Amino acid sequence: MKNYLSAILFILFILSNSIVSAQTTEYSKTKIDGENYIIYNVSPGEGIFGIARKFEVTQEELIKLNPAISEGLKVGQELLIPINKKSKINLVNKNSKTENTSSEYTYHKVDKKQTLFAISRKYNVHEEDIKILNPTIANGLKEGSIIKIPKKADRKELKRITSESEIEKPKYTTHIVKEDETLYSISRLYKVNVSDILESNPESADKLEINTILKIPTIKVSLQNIETTVPKNQTSTIPKSTLKKIIKIAYLLPFMVNDDKQDPTIKRFIEFYSGSLIAIQRAKERGISCEIFTFDTEKSEQKLIEVLNNQELKKMDLIVGPALSNQISIISDFAKENKINTLIPFSSKVSEIDSNPYLFQFNPGPTSEINFTLEILSSKFKNSNIIFAQIPEISSFDEGKVMSNALQKGLSKKGYSFSKIELTTPENTDFKSVLKSSKDNIIIFNTDKYSFVQSYIPVLRSTTKQFSVILYEQNNWKNQSEKIPSSFYISPFMAKSNSKELSDYNKQYVKLINEDISKDSPRFDILGYDLTNFFVSTLYRQGNNFSDKVVTLNITNCIQSQPHFVRESNDSGFINQQLYITIDK
Repeated sequence: MKNYLSAILFILFILSNSIVSAQTTEYSKTKIDGENYIIYNVSPGEGIFGIARKFEVTQEELIKLNPAISEGLKVGQELLIPINKKSKINLVNKNSKTENTSSEYTYHKVDKKQTLFAISRKYNVHEEDIKILNPTIANGLKEGSIIKIPKKADRKELKRITSESEIEKPKYTTHIVKEDETLYSISRLYKVNVSDILESNPESADKLEINTILKIPTIKVSLQNIETTVPKNQTSTIPKSTLKKIIKIAYLLPFMVNDDKQDPTIKRFIEFYSGSLIAIQRAKERGISCEIFTFDTEKSEQKLIEVLNNQELKKMDLIVGPALSNQISIISDFAKENKINTLIPFSSKVSEIDSNPYLFQFNPGPTSEINFTLEILSSKFKNSNIIFAQIPEISSFDEGKVMSNALQKGLSKKGYSFSKIELTTPENTDFKSVLKSSKDNIIIFNTDKYSFVQSYIPVLRSTTKQFSVILYEQNNWKNQSEKIPSSFYISPFMAKSNSKELSDYNKQYVKLINEDISKDSPRFDILGYDLTNFFVSTLYRQGNNFSDKVVTLNITNCIQSQPHFVRESNDSGFINQQLYITIDK
């Protein structure tokens, strides 16, 4: 009986499918990026599973194309259905459309790593208008999903078209205030802005009492404004009539505030920003008013593009950042298009510098460092025994190898002699065979990776009783636990800081930032101070066009560096050419 019942059910299943297949179904179709899709309106009582089964596609395919349905279906909601080429459904086109358009909008299929900023520029529409038609993209774009792009209707018309769309309203969680808690500490706990908390709890603006129940918004903003020591809308006590302008500065740095893990690499960026705030405070004391915008760009191109969607950024007088090389091309395009002076404080790889007059690169590139080092070797160390230590199988892309090869070529061209030692293993390496007791011995490895060099350091150190050994040290080898022989390194930082200025700065740093002074060298907080101080003062005195038709810019009265910015032409940006040698013995 059981087998018989199963057979009957199986036959009914086959028949039901045959009946469906035999029916003539009329649907509209559209073509997007060369692919055909069915335009389907949800009927009462239908679910995702049923629709997927009707058109012989998977639920995953439906949700990928129509992200909004992950939150539930609505009667009459328009869906795009991929056409299953193996399906037996006989489709008859009804109002078939040969292009991916309707009377109100255009369909767009999201490509890999494509951003809302890029899409808006492609169709020449506002990002906000795209968001109105696609509320779910507030959570991010997904590759392969299809979104609606408004035609160039006015914004009132767009709101009318989407009047039935449900845009998610803010949701809240509650927090009971504990002893010693502040609005700032609570904002960090929930990763929201202090202003967001105050907006929902205005009574807490004057005083935050223990056991108060606060409403905390749980929706994270895509553009994370970091709470700063200097208020966002900074105004001076000097009458407005005496002020030339309010200088708007945006800091775009990877603070990683939404990362649950501690990232040790962001320490330098936080320190840089802290020093910048000291410069802003001192500008205020001199009667210069600044408005500061701070954004966490994290470490991805996608995040930076999201940040640049903020229309306020187009009004900046200065952008500082980003810190990472992979984000520079994006900010370069933005700066050039909107004619905004932009400081790249960390990276030495700014390929766009040759064609963008709005870029300022603080960290000199490899060419500058090679030329400067070559001058040092042929002048300061011209009577020394120069030795190139060759570790095998080093990548040709290794910057240390590039420099080693360039220095050898440059010395040969100048007629200076040098030695080479081919290394195998530390145990089989005899540096004494190339060292000279009557001269300083300059050792230059063919890599910038300290991990490759580390095992040879004890071998070199064992020779220092008989020979004078000075190691050429890469900047990223500093602060290593392994004690190395005497060394010299090249950097854009002076060996000794301006002591009087440094003392005054340190006092204000401790007072305003309330953090211990960094013991690292160089200090990135001072770098932030020096550069921000220069650009704020220059923008205040000369305005946004201070660099027009200027070939060089010298920065003086700095604590830790004295940058000398140089440009190749009026169409190129500025690169700092000021380098220093520091010898550690």
